[in-house]
Amino acid sequence: MPIANWKSQVYNVIQSLLFNNRHRVISYQIKDEQGNQQDRAAQPAPVRRLYETETPPERTCLQTIQFVHHMLIPPGERHVRELHIHPDAEEIVVITRGKGVAIIGDSTTDIQAEDVIYIPPGVEHEVRAGGNEFLGALFINVPTGDGLVNLQAAQQRGSDPHSA
Repeated sequence: MPIANWKSQVYNVIQSLLFNNRHRVISYQIKDEQGNQQDRAAQPAPVRRLYETETPPERTCLQTIQFVHHMLIPPGERHVRELHIHPDAEEIVVITRGKGVAIIGDSTTDIQAEDVIYIPPGVEHEVRAGGNEFLGALFINVPTGDGLVNLQAAQQRGSDPHSA
């Protein structure tokens, strides 16, 4: 049975990749200076990106969910470097501790422990910590549309996540 503990494998102090799908089929995009969407993975990163990080076989057990990330976001900081878009995935964010704001499209909403946030596909978003304590959050990302089609194609090519 796969078991993960975020305290045992933290990246960049505040992030950990609990579970991951071995097929990286969703897109992580940001807007450039002209407002056009571009692939974030095509740009160098100042930090290790969880969505590009391999997990050990026992943590690549997910077949339909793309990833489960845990984050402790320091006061006044963001969960990622910039507003971003997953055009081919939807996301659920479970707030586990602290307070902050969620920016989803044109809306900014106060969030706190026990809130659950839904982020639809193709909507620009980010989560920011507020107050004087860390904001804890679980990010669960699921392919939709082209992401789901790409996942099904990858699975049909014979890459069983449980055989790794």
